[in-house]
Amino acid sequence: MSTLPLAVVVAVAVFLAAIVVGRWFLVNELLIDRLINAALSWDLAAIVAYEIASVLGMRDLAEQLFLGLGALSLAYGYGFARLLDGMDSVTLRSRQRRYNRVGAVTGAVILSGPALSDLLGSPADQNRVIWTVGSLVIASCGALIARACVRELRTPDPTTGERWAYSALLVFGLYCCFASGVGAFRIFAGMPSAEPGLPWAVATFVMLVLVAALIAIPLFSAVLVRSGFDRKGRACRQLRPLWRDLTAAVPEIVLLQDDSHRDEPRSRLYRMTVEIQDALMHLRPYEPELSVEPGMEDYARRIAYAARAKASGEPPRPRGAIPAGAGQALGDDDRAAGLRDLLRLAKAWPKEGAGVRD
Repeated sequence: MSTLPLAVVVAVAVFLAAIVVGRWFLVNELLIDRLINAALSWDLAAIVAYEIASVLGMRDLAEQLFLGLGALSLAYGYGFARLLDGMDSVTLRSRQRRYNRVGAVTGAVILSGPALSDLLGSPADQNRVIWTVGSLVIASCGALIARACVRELRTPDPTTGERWAYSALLVFGLYCCFASGVGAFRIFAGMPSAEPGLPWAVATFVMLVLVAALIAIPLFSAVLVRSGFDRKGRACRQLRPLWRDLTAAVPEIVLLQDDSHRDEPRSRLYRMTVEIQDALMHLRPYEPELSVEPGMEDYARRIAYAARAKASGEPPRPRGAIPAGAGQALGDDDRAAGLRDLLRLAKAWPKEGAGVRD
């Protein structure tokens, strides 16, 4: 890593830190998300500690910090690979505690290595053992990830986004296997384990940025959801004026508030569409006895008239007097088509429904 310019290392570290902090706050509900977040956190700590110690001229300590903190990152990374490969979450939760203990003990031994040289051998011998074992663990993680990705890519119905994500993870898994094999070969050949050279350092950082960008996708989606700029959030904003006026005109159709899902766009959009459709049905007997003109603007005018008629206390017409075709402008069978029609009605509503709440 020290073969890369410090500015590049800092930029990658800042990028990774932003992703880690964002994921801990916004993408931390599922077990696989928590494993990714923990692995990234320890990986970031290892990179930062390595670079700080290197800048201060303590190269041996830099390598110990990188390997010691990296052991905990590998523990969570191995758990992620096993879960991705198909291990059930209940089994993994119990095993992850074991992986974490092994990682913590390994990290403590690595950091205590110089003081235990009489027991563990010379620092050079310790490094060879540590890098060899680490290479084997990384290779096994890569193999598990690659196998899981190949299995998912061979299924008949992955979406385009899933195909891209699994393809990127497959590249990362194969890189882990190949890089670990090369690293083990370097160790057996007597080459310095901590200085792989500029090409390998660049490749490692490219893979790190690739994976960081990949796992940032759920974070980006979460930010869109929280800010209301996802598809469902935008639909809720477009429907809000129509929903507000119709629920004020027909308050009896308002559903009980479910606070456990109040901030979820999907639940909020479902509630709004149901209440709008119920309000339209209740207003149908109040629609004017006019010929039905084509277009959503005419329908919006008739609904606005019905809302004002109901608010003024006019009695509803008997069912037989309801004009033919009233209320038929919106599709009821296809939910997606129904939502599109409601959005068209909401678009026409600000002009045609003006004054409903006055």
